[in-house]
Amino acid sequence: LIIGLMASLKNKKVYMTARIIFGLMLVIFGLNYFFQFMPAPEFNEAATQFLGALFNTGYILLIMVIFMFLAGISLLLNKFVPLAMVLFAPFTVNIVLFHIFLEFSGWIFALIILLFNVYFIYVHFDKYKPMLRM
Repeated sequence: LIIGLMASLKNKKVYMTARIIFGLMLVIFGLNYFFQFMPAPEFNEAATQFLGALFNTGYILLIMVIFMFLAGISLLLNKFVPLAMVLFAPFTVNIVLFHIFLEFSGWIFALIILLFNVYFIYVHFDKYKPMLRM
């Protein structure tokens, strides 16, 4: 059963569907940073202070959004997907930690991003093996 499930995760149609959904998601959220076409979520005081500090650096949120947008484009074009996922992984970890420790209300969003990122790393794991060799 588990072997069958793992094999189906590498199915071309499953991969293409996940790639397009996650790619669109990242591109839309990336563009929202610049054009603000979605309403801003309400955060508690600790989360607001944290995001304010990131914003006040003048570059952290911008870098995160650029990586998010580029990872989304990479997924949509099906180019450099393994590289995009490994570069986006630290941001994924921080999104998850933000929603665990500072603003739990968005945990589903964080979980979805984590699952997509893990899925693509799993599918392309053979590309990461040289980096993991000692």
